[in-house]
Formats: sequence, structure tokens, C-alpha cells
Amino acid sequence: MLEWTPTNNKEVLTTVIESECTVLHITDCHLFEDTKVVKNGVNPFASLGAVLTAACAAKTPDVVVASGDIAHDPVPTTYRVFCDLVRSFHEGPFLVVPGNHDIWDSMQPIFELHPVEFSSWTIVPLDTHVEGLVSGEVSYETILWLRECLERTKENVIVVGHHPLVDIGVAWLDAHQVQNATDVLSILQMHQNVQAYICGHVHLESSKQHNRLKLWTTPSTCWQFANDIDTFALSPLTPGWRWLELHADGTIDTRVERLSESQVAGIS
Repeated sequence: MLEWTPTNNKEVLTTVIESECTVLHITDCHLFEDTKVVKNGVNPFASLGAVLTAACAAKTPDVVVASGDIAHDPVPTTYRVFCDLVRSFHEGPFLVVPGNHDIWDSMQPIFELHPVEFSSWTIVPLDTHVEGLVSGEVSYETILWLRECLERTKENVIVVGHHPLVDIGVAWLDAHQVQNATDVLSILQMHQNVQAYICGHVHLESSKQHNRLKLWTTPSTCWQFANDIDTFALSPLTPGWRWLELHADGTIDTRVERLSESQVAGIS
């Protein structure tokens, strides 16, 4: 049974005892403090609600992972609204990492960066954001922490961050990837039990592979970016999310789902 324990009003994760796990990956929610605000033709709060409604109606996640840019207004109220909305659908483990639009000092009263552990998998958070910068970078201290975490983890591992570690093929977005990605990839490659890295930031779906490591990006829960032009452009694709089925033998089944046009109607 999956469990979570709130400590000092923070979302703190406990050990999970199942051998397999269903993960719901959401990202780039861009919530405003005012939940009625519309940007790029989308109300981010209503759109996130529609995504959670559709996803959780189809399947019950064991773990929800949110990979940054939770807020467009990075104030404590926004993060509490986000947490309350997710918690209205999901009571189990809930892992959140910051993105370039987020401010960790505003998040920290609610969220902590801790791995989610269960019998055959560990989900490891990786902080790639640098406040004030759009591009990503992993600090020296975080690299040391990641190395130590992976060295003591015997289970299969999936790492979640905000920024991509490799090019996705869209020039203006590729400029934002983790600037010291070579160092991070080297550490991940050293550990044969690290199976995948998932992230957001790019507001689109992609699937890449670096040697044996699988790398996936997930669509935003609000507006989408075009993947067929090298400068900024929005895509008409609808908000989406990713499912990951983590199996005891180290394999992963994953797919992206999106809201239907009828589900989008009324939330933009």
C-alpha cells in the first residue's frame, strides 16, 4: 500500500512497498495566484483540473510526479492552491521538483525533495533550476547528492528534473537544457540501475535515448509549444500528461495522453 506522511505541513514521502508502480507525470502547470487568469488562451488552473479529472478517471496513480514550472506567479498561495488541487484527486506519494519559473523559498514550506522508494524502484528528484535563469544547471552540491543517492540505491531508478539533458530538436528550447548535462549524464550512465530521466520545460512530447538511458519529456498541462519550428511558437495540441508503468524487472511502459477537444471546451 502506498503511503505518504505530512510532517510540519510539508509533503514528505515514505517508503512504498509495492513491487510495481503506476506514475502520473504532470508538468509546466504555470498557475497564477488568481485562478481565473487566462494566458495564451488557456486558464492554467482550469486546465490542470481538467487534466487531473481525465487522468484519474481513467486510472488511479500510485505516485504523482510534477516536474516544475508549477507556478507562473511563484508565491506561496499559488503552491498551496496547486497542492490542494492535486490532493483532491490523489492522496498517495506526490513528488514535486522546481522549474525555472518557480521560487524554491516559496515552495519549501510545502514540498521537500526526497526520493520515492518502493521494493523494486526509486524515483529520484533532481533540481535543475537556477533562479533568475531560463536554462538549467545542476549545482555541485546537488551533483554530489545525486551521486551519493545513486550509490546507495540498489533498486531500479527513474530520475525526474525540469530541464532536458539532451537536444529535443527545437533550437530555441535546446538552448535551455541543463548546461552541465554532460556531467549529469555521466553520473547516470555510471549506474546501470538508472533506467530513465523524465522532465518538462519544453511543453511538448519527446522520446530520446542516450546510450541505454531513456529520456522523455511530457506535454504541459496548459499551453503547448510547436516542435516543427526553431523559434517560439504555440501548438494547437491540447494539454497532456504522461503515464509510466514501472515494472519489477526494470522495464517501463509509457504513453502520453491529451485532453480531447470536447474536454478542452469551456476551460480556455
